[in-house]
Amino acid sequence: MSTKTAFSYIRFSSPEQAKGDSFRRQSEKAAEWAKNNGYQIIKRWSDLGVSGYRGKNARTGGFGEFLRAAEAGELPKDSVLLVENLDRVSRETPRKALELFLRVIGLGIGIVTLTDRQTYTAESVDADPTGMALFGSLMVMIRAHGESKLKAVRISASWSRKREAARAKSLPLSDRIPGWLDSKRNSAGRRIFTENKDRADIVRRIFDETVQGLGRRTICKGLNRDNKLSFLSESGWQPSSVIKIIRSRTTVGEFQPHRRDEKGRRVPDGDPIKGYYPAVIDEALWVRANAAVDVRRKDSAGRPQADVANLIRGLARCACGTRMMFINKGQPPKGGRYYRCSAASRDAGCENKRLWNAKDVERYLLHQIDPARIAAAFEPSAKRAGPSPREYDLRIAELTAMKNSAMDTALRNAGKKMAAEWESRAETLVEEIAHVRKLRDDAVAAERSRPHLPTMQTALGTVAAIAAKLENSTDEEKVPLRTGIVQQLRTVFFEIVFRPHAIIGLIEMPDKPKSLKGAFGLPKPIEIRKGEKGERYFYRHVFFRDEPEELEAMGGGKGVVIPRFS
Repeated sequence: MSTKTAFSYIRFSSPEQAKGDSFRRQSEKAAEWAKNNGYQIIKRWSDLGVSGYRGKNARTGGFGEFLRAAEAGELPKDSVLLVENLDRVSRETPRKALELFLRVIGLGIGIVTLTDRQTYTAESVDADPTGMALFGSLMVMIRAHGESKLKAVRISASWSRKREAARAKSLPLSDRIPGWLDSKRNSAGRRIFTENKDRADIVRRIFDETVQGLGRRTICKGLNRDNKLSFLSESGWQPSSVIKIIRSRTTVGEFQPHRRDEKGRRVPDGDPIKGYYPAVIDEALWVRANAAVDVRRKDSAGRPQADVANLIRGLARCACGTRMMFINKGQPPKGGRYYRCSAASRDAGCENKRLWNAKDVERYLLHQIDPARIAAAFEPSAKRAGPSPREYDLRIAELTAMKNSAMDTALRNAGKKMAAEWESRAETLVEEIAHVRKLRDDAVAAERSRPHLPTMQTALGTVAAIAAKLENSTDEEKVPLRTGIVQQLRTVFFEIVFRPHAIIGLIEMPDKPKSLKGAFGLPKPIEIRKGEKGERYFYRHVFFRDEPEELEAMGGGKGVVIPRFS
């Protein structure tokens, strides 16, 4: 008698079950059935610690590999798949689980359930006049999905209560922490998070160097050169590790809880919990560092070190809207470096043919910035567009309380008709919370992306300090210093516009100003630009001006250059 072919599939949901008896029990049952019925197990698939509730095992797991092999004709017909129960194959909704069941037997492979010793094939199901075999399998699927759904609701409610306790009583949820912190237990057994000073100092160094204008690759090189061990990568510091730290709100002490949505995706659950971790930097430093990263990304092309002579690369624009070329004609006295409108140089319709000496432009920029004018651009806005993040937070808290109440009511009435109604109510509230949270996150992102006065004031102070160092620095020292200036100028200015007789810096304002009129009823130096997201307002900061009419009225001269920066 020839040996028939069988396959084995083992699945359990949680990693904790791997420590128990589940794997051995399922393996021994399959081996025993195969031996007693004249089958040989020629291949085994498994999904250890993978839930069947959302079908992940059939999409990306071992069961998915089995399905792909069967559909490709790689598995012999009339073979059987050995599983402990049908719920090992799927715990999805009955419809989806039944589709999967029929899909397998439709490929000519039978399913043997080892617990009740049932064999399901396309022939046996079709030959059953009562349909009881198919009905019985469907009842197993309904029961399995119902159990998993109830368990999911209970776990969700449990974690929701834990998250609320974390917010209200500062109770840590788990020992999962950022790499620059340590977790231990106090005498009462409560988790305590403390700063790992050596690692926290590395985090602070990353933020400080980012604000100074260093890129992530330069920061990586410095850390690796100084033998500062990475706590995010075994192969030393990587640019991706640095940017993860800079973008992470855990550095300021925030923790964002997550949950799994109906498709198994990990999504934010509720508001971030402030003060959950010890903060290793303050909010102002986080904002400045992230603003510096965003500014660098606006003009990330090219070789910054090669172009370090051009302090306003990516910022310089002609009044006609095209970029200003940076022209290097070699060393003086015959050569020099200049700015010129790219359109004018090509006779492309711009009449601004003035050649600006880069050395003079640099002098105007470094010594003509007026901090008082920068601060003046940040007057209170005329009105707020939409609710504040705090107002959204209050609404989210209200909806969350309603959702938790609905879930608790559903659990208390499990098995009754009204439980389904409360579950539906809870699901509706979950969707509404997600919508409001999206609006809140958009409002937070908008506030963080708006020009930030402390960030700009810090950048101005850095420009002043670097400019002072430049005068007595060596050629080797000038490269990082000038790179730092480039970074800080981008932080403050949106564009630097060259007109035929003026150089003007545009500073983006956080909102529409209360009034466009200044002293004596004269118009404020405000420029308005319209874009996809509405109007944007810019304060015009004059670096240099030499209009012929003004010079003549003042009795001649070479231009308006009044030292403002000391």
